[in-house]
Amino acid sequence: MTLLIGENIKRLRRELNLTQEELATHLGISFQSISKWERGEGYPDITMLPSLANYFNISIDELVGMSEVVKSEKYKEINDLWDKNNRSGQHQENVSLMRQALKMFPNDSLLLVQLSTSLEKLEGTEEEKTEYLKESIAVQEQILRYGADSEVRGATLYNICFAYWKNGEYDKALEQAKKLPNLYKARENALVYFLQGEEKRRVAKESLNPLAWAISHHLTALAETEGDNGYLEKATKILSILFDGEENDLVKSIRKKITQQKEV
Repeated sequence: MTLLIGENIKRLRRELNLTQEELATHLGISFQSISKWERGEGYPDITMLPSLANYFNISIDELVGMSEVVKSEKYKEINDLWDKNNRSGQHQENVSLMRQALKMFPNDSLLLVQLSTSLEKLEGTEEEKTEYLKESIAVQEQILRYGADSEVRGATLYNICFAYWKNGEYDKALEQAKKLPNLYKARENALVYFLQGEEKRRVAKESLNPLAWAISHHLTALAETEGDNGYLEKATKILSILFDGEENDLVKSIRKKITQQKEV
């Protein structure tokens, strides 16, 4: 468990406009001790905690950051359980889990995304699934209004296009889709310019997965619209060239879809 006492001492000291020397003088200790704590190189002796807490007029729990630690651990526990439920198809449980979690962490972007995802996976009558979809859309619109995390917002902008489309809101789906960045503006394309060595190799290697999906996706679309299965043959060859027998589950699923398209 990581205690936040050093960070809290620094924050509280600065809020009172005190130097490390001034705080040390008030507490009757050396300023080197204060400096060490704030750098995270050690903790105060347990006998010092009441004096520190009293000086800043807070509880010992607040001083050591126990509430933040507990909150962080609870957040991780919730997300781990969501992931476990999602893998085992327990989507109704996840909807209830996320609704409860959002009472504790209001407007948290990740929890909202997971609620939206779970809602769209619920089974039921067509009428019930339509209602789940509408709620999912409302949740995603909430993310776009209030979410600050750029990666979550980007994923939501993409996902909401399909939610609108499934809900029959084709104009909204097109409107949102046109706002998405094109393939040239992808994160991976920028990173390989700036990274070096092993990290550059890793990003380039991992980028082959979405690249393979994009190429196959568009070649399949051309095969469909032009009635030419030659595009599907090209997609198959490109997969073989890119992965050379080292195909993961994603690539295998792409190849399966191409095969199914050939049989149509």
